Amino acid sequence: MTQDNSMTDHTAVASTIGVLGDPHKDFLWTKKALTMLLAAGVKQIHVLGDFGFVWHGAPQERNDLNRLSKVLSESDAHLYVTGGNHEGYAALHRHYPQDGYGYRHLTDRITWLPRGWRGRTDAGTVVASLGGANSIDRGRRTPPVDGRGGSWWPEEQITEDDLRQLGTEPVDVLLAHDAPRTQALAAKLYPNQHFWTPEGLMYADMGQQMFQRGVEQVKPKVVLSGHYHLFLDTTETFHDVAGNAFDTRSIILDCNGFSRSAAVFEPDTQTLRILPVV
Repeated sequence: MTQDNSMTDHTAVASTIGVLGDPHKDFLWTKKALTMLLAAGVKQIHVLGDFGFVWHGAPQERNDLNRLSKVLSESDAHLYVTGGNHEGYAALHRHYPQDGYGYRHLTDRITWLPRGWRGRTDAGTVVASLGGANSIDRGRRTPPVDGRGGSWWPEEQITEDDLRQLGTEPVDVLLAHDAPRTQALAAKLYPNQHFWTPEGLMYADMGQQMFQRGVEQVKPKVVLSGHYHLFLDTTETFHDVAGNAFDTRSIILDCNGFSRSAAVFEPDTQTLRILPVV
C-alpha cells in the first residue's frame, strides 16, 4: 500500500505482507512481532483487529504509537489497522479524523483503514478490509458518557453502511476481525459457551451474522481474522444470496502472547508462514 505525501495512492498492496492477531495494546509483544516481520523483509503489516493502542486518547497511548512508528520507520515500513471490537472508537474519532479517503492517520507510519477499503497487488489480487465484531462480554463493559471514558463502544458493530461500502464485487483476500461461520470454528467455540451469558452469546452471534453477509457478498478466497484468541486454518463451502457455492479458506490468528499470532502472507499465492513470537 503506497502512502506518499500527496495521499493520492492508497490502493497498492505488497506482494508479501505481515499479519498480526490481536495485539491488545501489548507494547513489548507488538514491538517484538514487528521486529520479526521486518527482519523477514516485510514492509507492509496489517493488524487484524483489537489493536488497542487507541483507547481513551491518553498521552501514553500517543507515546506508544510514536515508539512503534519509530520501529517501522527504521525499515521504511508501514502498519495498517483493520479495527476490532476492543478499540477506543470514541477517542479514535475524536483525535484522528478521517482524511478525504477515509483513512485515520495515527502517525506517519500507522494508518487506520476504513471499513470496506479495497486494495490491489501488482499482479491484480484484490484485498479488502472489513473490521468490527460484537463483544461477547458486552454485559461486563460500560459505554462512554458524553463520548468519553467507557470500555464498550457501539461502533464495534458492523453496519448496513459498512456492507454497502464493502460492495459486491468479488475479492481474493479479506482482512477482518470477525471470521466466517465455519463448522470448524463452531466446534472449537462450543465447549466454552458456559462462560458467557445468553445475551452475550446472542449479541456476538448477531455480529458474526453481519460479517457472514459480507463474506457472502464478496466471496473471498481467503479471510484473515483475529478476535477468537485461537489459531485455525480451515476451508469450507458457503453460498451467496443467489445460492451459488464458493469455497473460502478461513485463517484465524491467535492473540498477543501466543506463538501462532504473527505471520507472513503472500496475497497472490495465498501462502502463509507463521512467525513464532516468543
